[in-house]
Amino acid sequence: MRVLVAGDFYPSGKVKESLGKGDFESVFSDIKEITGKVDYSVVNLECPVTGALEPISKVGPALKCEVKALDALKYAGFDCVTLANNHINDFGPEGIFETLSLLDARAIDHVGVGKDRQEASRILFKDIGGKTLAIINCCEREFSIAGKNTPGAAELDPMTQVSQIRMARGQADYVVVIVHGGYERCEYPSPRMVRTYRTFVDVGADAVINHHQHCCSGYEVYSGKPVFYGIGNFCFEPFKPECDSWHKGVMVELDLAEETEVGFKLIPFSQCLEQPGPRVMDEESSNAFLSHISELNSVIADTEALENEYNAFLDRQGFVYRGAFALPDKLARRLSRIGLIKPFLSKKKGDLFLDYVGCDAHRDGLMRFLEKNK
Repeated sequence: MRVLVAGDFYPSGKVKESLGKGDFESVFSDIKEITGKVDYSVVNLECPVTGALEPISKVGPALKCEVKALDALKYAGFDCVTLANNHINDFGPEGIFETLSLLDARAIDHVGVGKDRQEASRILFKDIGGKTLAIINCCEREFSIAGKNTPGAAELDPMTQVSQIRMARGQADYVVVIVHGGYERCEYPSPRMVRTYRTFVDVGADAVINHHQHCCSGYEVYSGKPVFYGIGNFCFEPFKPECDSWHKGVMVELDLAEETEVGFKLIPFSQCLEQPGPRVMDEESSNAFLSHISELNSVIADTEALENEYNAFLDRQGFVYRGAFALPDKLARRLSRIGLIKPFLSKKKGDLFLDYVGCDAHRDGLMRFLEKNK
């Protein structure tokens, strides 16, 4: 069984314009040929498909797209979308339910979102050529997570995924875990991610694939199973001029068979440069990009080197957290301590702290900042 997995898809700018005209070929001509050669193909839909107007209160931009985006994915040959990501709940329950309805109407499989925590965490079982594929999809906690009685995305909670993988292992021939997480624009996974994803393999996952960082983050083969720590954007125009890594990504083609080791190949591409959408790299560009990924892999293989590189990245991000701890003058602090004035936490700052404490990647950064500035 050959399964193709692609990263983040959010149609805006030139891509949105082309899709709105029904010109799917100019965006996905390179991709259609690739999906046509595999048994099942998956992409991450990085926003709801909705006409809702009111975004939720959150940190960061609120994203959505129009229904033509789903028709384009269908044209491109994608069979399934993963929905557990940090933008799927940007327009609340209305956006989620509208997205699910539109996907069902087009017979596009989906996983990672539901009306509540239990439904969002459902495993997708797919029978393909006499074999059963299980896909488990989850994301780090930000503003999209489903609650006990509220819709949203499946949360990355390692104990939950460990239990799911073990259950899926007993019902499926192959188990693939797709996670949306990591620190944006960081080419290295956190040591926490490495430990977590290796544990997923230890309990039965055949492959673990991560996206979200807007860049590629290297991979390893652990106990005969591939673990991809970041496959980059698939089709995602930047909001402002971005570094080169934003525009490069890989699709992963898994070759799932009965053997102990799982086969795979990487398909490097550039995206949203002169032309809208992804374009498969030529041989020279592909070799250069894969060589860079190999350099990242060598760091991932060295525990100490990875920790040093990741901490160095977090140190450069310290400015992100510094502003959150700006305090009022000494008099105001003293009056607050003795109860003469009440501390004030704005809605914006409250959302900021929720993000910094709740999201695994931001918590890494916050902890590093506090340790360096205690």
